Amino acid sequence: MTDDRKEIVELLLADRQFIYSLLHKVFGRDPDKELMDILTSASCKDAFAILSDVEGDILGRTPRFFDELSRDMEDPAFLDKLKSEYTRLFIGPLELVAPPWESIYNGEDAMLFQECTLRVREYYRSFNLLPQGYPRVADDSLALELAFMAELANRALEAFKSDDAAALKRSLDGSRVFLKAHLLTWIPKFLKKMEKTTTTYMYPQLCVILNSFLKKDYEIIQTVQAELEA
Repeated sequence: MTDDRKEIVELLLADRQFIYSLLHKVFGRDPDKELMDILTSASCKDAFAILSDVEGDILGRTPRFFDELSRDMEDPAFLDKLKSEYTRLFIGPLELVAPPWESIYNGEDAMLFQECTLRVREYYRSFNLLPQGYPRVADDSLALELAFMAELANRALEAFKSDDAAALKRSLDGSRVFLKAHLLTWIPKFLKKMEKTTTTYMYPQLCVILNSFLKKDYEIIQTVQAELEA
């Protein structure tokens, strides 16, 4: 692989690691000023712009959405609106429009801790990972699945930097399999439910971006693996 191609591969690996880590934070905790500063930063906008195929696609429009959020944040009350939206969509106490757990969509019943939850847990175990709070937490929550992908993305980036081909292959293969078997099977259903929400300050739009990014990442992994095998 030429130096130019290596630079491109490293850029893609670093980009996906940054985005997965960011999305884990977005869906895993109440929004705060620190998170909003990251979302509206130039580096964040650049990260999504890199992945855009054509001008005007969802990932290509993402930087403009972050610019809009930056303007909205000039209103001191906007952060409180985001916190209320997060609570309403992902915590409760009212019934959630789009529950953020895989088992709700892929299980036999719309309940937590089903067979698919155990499959997710075993997949984490195969990479020597378990979530904090195990075994009391549902391993197949959106935030935890994104945290898992962020960890694999970080391992892939570090393996590439250290020329560890075996570790790189394992991390990329693991990411591709998990995407296909889990995230890509339920996030479109989750997004469909999210369309029914009546609150649209930030999170419904981020769910659309998430869905597009996951599909794009599957392509990125295939592209990187093809480069490594060339």
